[in-house]
Amino acid sequence: MAKIVDLWDHHDWSSKKYVSDWAERQDEREVEREKIFRSIAKILSDDSRAAIDVLDLGAGYGALAQFLLNYFPNAKAVCQDGSTEMAKLGRKRMQPFKGRFKYVVCDFSKPGWSRKIKGSFDAVVSSIAIHNVRAPEIIQSIYAETFSLVKTGGCFLNFDRMTPSQKVQLTWLKQAGFVEVKSGTLGLTRKRTWTLSRLFPMAAAASVSKPCRRSKRPKRWRR
Repeated sequence: MAKIVDLWDHHDWSSKKYVSDWAERQDEREVEREKIFRSIAKILSDDSRAAIDVLDLGAGYGALAQFLLNYFPNAKAVCQDGSTEMAKLGRKRMQPFKGRFKYVVCDFSKPGWSRKIKGSFDAVVSSIAIHNVRAPEIIQSIYAETFSLVKTGGCFLNFDRMTPSQKVQLTWLKQAGFVEVKSGTLGLTRKRTWTLSRLFPMAAAASVSKPCRRSKRPKRWRR
């Protein structure tokens, strides 16, 4: 796979040593991170027994996916990341959840990445990842492709730095097709904000609990 390009030259996700060192630094923030992940889980579902299918975008070594699989023991997860080294580390760290997760290595900064991910999901999540592509037009395109991966009645929850502005990104999510787009801070600073976007069928837009038929994907994304 081609090397992932960081336009600001902040990260080298192709380096095994860099990925290992970066992961160790993240481990030092475990207590703070658990509070965030727990809040995300509660937003996704009030029922910890829910058998939900989750897609974690920019999953890295799977920290959020691991938490969600532990919190929802009947859930399954697909972890997407553009770094082969990060996926290798993730598969190793997530061995306790063997059979309930898999990795898909593809670069979500490149058009068409969503076609490499099979199926659709009750919840698509992402944590401090999408902003790393830097370019606003690429972030917007990621939202557009993410829409094709969410089941009708499902949601996309993105916890990230709001750059470009929160207002702009909420508009992009609505333009992608999501409805009931919300945002908040999980009790943290405004530099990091979560956005929650739901996908409802036209006839059931007022209620997420109403049974619904899965809508067809836009023609250009059919596999």
